[in-house]
Order: sequence, then C-alpha cells, then structure tokens
Amino acid sequence: MKSAEPTDVVTVADREAEAAAVAAIAAARPDDGVFGEEGTDRAGSSGRRWVIDAVDGTFNFSHGIPAWCAAVVLTDAAGPLACAVFDAERGELFSAARGEGATLNERALHVRDAVPLDRAAVSCQWGFGKLGLPGARRVVERVVDEVGAVRTPGSGTLELAWVAAGRLHGWMQPDAAEWDWLPGALLVSEAGGEAVTVDDAEVPWSLAGAAETVAALRGLLRSR
Repeated sequence: MKSAEPTDVVTVADREAEAAAVAAIAAARPDDGVFGEEGTDRAGSSGRRWVIDAVDGTFNFSHGIPAWCAAVVLTDAAGPLACAVFDAERGELFSAARGEGATLNERALHVRDAVPLDRAAVSCQWGFGKLGLPGARRVVERVVDEVGAVRTPGSGTLELAWVAAGRLHGWMQPDAAEWDWLPGALLVSEAGGEAVTVDDAEVPWSLAGAAETVAALRGLLRSR
C-alpha cells in the first residue's frame, strides 16, 4: 500500500507490527493511551500515552535498504518519559528514560561535540513533500551550501539515535510528526544534547545535537 506521496509507502508489516505493539501495551498497561502512525488512537485514563512507530523508514524496509527501526515512546504531562528504538538490522537497542541517561545495548551514550558546520555531519530530512512547505526549500539550500556532510538515510528516529550515539553531529526536519520526533528527542536530550522545535520559522523545524550545533542549525532557518 502507499500514501499520496509516491515514496511514502505503508506495508503490511507496518500495520501488523503496530497491532502487536498495541496488544502488548494493552495487556501490560490497560489504562494508558496509545497513538500510532498507522491509525491507532486510544484514549487512556492514566495520564500516560504511548506513541508508536512500528516501522520507521518503511521505504527503506520495503526496498531492502538497511536503515529502518522500530520505535516507541511513553509520554506524560511533562513530555517524553521513556523510549526504546530498535535497529533490527544491526541488533542495536537504543533506550532512554527521563533523568536517567541514554544507552545503546546498555552502554552510555553522549552526543558528539560541536564543530563548525562546514565540518559537521548533519541529517536533514526533506522527503515526502516537505520541500513544498513554506520556506523549507530555502532552508535546505542553505544546509547544502553550509554543512560539510549532509546525510539523508531516510529513518528520522534512527538518525536521531545516531546523533545520541555521536555518529552524527546534528539532525533537522520541518514539520516532524510525534512518532518521528519524540523517541529520538528523548535519546538526544538524555545523551547530553538539545532537542528543540523552533516555531519562529515559516514552518516549525525540529533540531537536535549538541547545544552549539543546534544554535548553528537554528541560524540556517533565518531568512537572509
């Protein structure tokens, strides 16, 4: 199956994986809310909600490109509380809990120190029609001109996990959905970085990395 965007595909695996996750959460935490990319939207009474992206990077998954993951985040009134991101291709489990740090297969993570943008590796997501958002194309042009190494693997959550692990300096995306943002944002924050959504641009952009990297990326959003 596919959506209105030719490369934004939805597979049977997406739906079945989300259904399995929802069933597991319902059995263990019946009072929690659940919200999934593939349509699950169940209110809860506990004040907590699970946000699920059972296959993030579906195009990659469906084409045999080894850059996709499964992600879930638990939120409460204060925001993301705990998350898990699993890269099945590499057997890597990223996890974090508010105030407790972030880990990869139980090894503590820390974001990479900032460097000038012309020496930085940054993932900038602009697929699925996002270049048509107000001002997005101009920002991407600045990114291409000013960032040393631009990477677009195609799985936003996995890329955020790589920022937390120090593999990328930074990450940015316009109009990011909850399931594409919240799990990785918690990983980055708990790995000593910053994860912010900037609303003063023409369209909201989510940015992540070391504090100095986020400040530099924010500068790319400003009209010149």
